[in-house]
Amino acid sequence: MKFIDMLAKCKNFVNAMIHAGNGIGGKDRKEVATSIAVVVALPSVEASNDNDGRKECVICKEEMKKGREVCKLPCHHTFHWICILPWLKKRNTCPCCRFQLPSDDVFAEIQRLWEVVAKMSDSAKFLGIK
Repeated sequence: MKFIDMLAKCKNFVNAMIHAGNGIGGKDRKEVATSIAVVVALPSVEASNDNDGRKECVICKEEMKKGREVCKLPCHHTFHWICILPWLKKRNTCPCCRFQLPSDDVFAEIQRLWEVVAKMSDSAKFLGIK
């Protein structure tokens, strides 16, 4: 099977799941938790005055004191561990930029990966992806 054919079938599958009411896309996207394996693998870094150009956690609005261990997401935003863990238990996105982290929800993960492929693929216009 050619790569383009496989992508087209994937797109058709995702569209069918969206129309079937599984809530995986666009405004209807349901919130899903971040994968536990991903959360466990997140790096802990020492807070400094230059973390993201911010000195406060955007979740609790408290200062990130220099030397304190904070969580760093793949998008490079940092948060207090005690603040970000409850967030990631409910959502698989960064509170600042909505960067999507992997999820254990199969349909949400298919949609997330499809969006990644669509962004990377020059054939996105050919396949009719917006």
